[in-house]
Amino acid sequence: MSLKDTARTVAVLATLHDAIGDQLKNAKKELEAGLRTAKAEIGTQKIAVSLDEGKEVGTISLVQPKATAAVTDADAFTAWVMANYNGEITRRFVTEVKPGFQKKILSEMTAAGTAEWADPENGVIHEVPGVKLQGRSAYTRLTVPDLGKEAIAQAWRENRLGAAMPAALAPAPSAGGTDDGEAEKLRKRVAELEQRDAWLSALEAAGVDNWSGWDHAVEISNGGES
Repeated sequence: MSLKDTARTVAVLATLHDAIGDQLKNAKKELEAGLRTAKAEIGTQKIAVSLDEGKEVGTISLVQPKATAAVTDADAFTAWVMANYNGEITRRFVTEVKPGFQKKILSEMTAAGTAEWADPENGVIHEVPGVKLQGRSAYTRLTVPDLGKEAIAQAWRENRLGAAMPAALAPAPSAGGTDDGEAEKLRKRVAELEQRDAWLSALEAAGVDNWSGWDHAVEISNGGES
């Protein structure tokens, strides 16, 4: 492939990627708002996805992450650890709780669903200062199995996606022929995006939504500052 051909491919894919990304972001916001309303009104928080009112190709659900324990007052938390577990304090130029101990405390409080911590050695239950359980925003989770992805890809090739197709990808009236090479490149790009979606779905299934940076990632995805 010549440099000019490569440049053309990059320009085409970048344009389509931006078009898909913008429409996907807006569609996800609309979907999440709709699912929130449906949950509040009729208790529904999961819907099936189908093509042409035919066989289901996947599901989309509203996920409400479990509230997690977080240090909201570092000074109060550090003072409590110093008073009760001084060996878990690291002293350098500043006094701070050892990261491993803090992680242990927060993880066990998150699992228990309370801002109290039971010392496993003596059974004493502490009301830990400077720590609160913080709720996190619900988000949507898309699940499309391999058969569903194949059905969507086939519908795309046969121009049956209708309104679901981004405007930048909608086929123009036939001018007597198509560029099979460009079409194949686009199919490969779609396959790459599908693989990435599968990987992200696997991360979600493994519990990546419990990662401390999840809320920030959701804000970035919704158009917030990175």
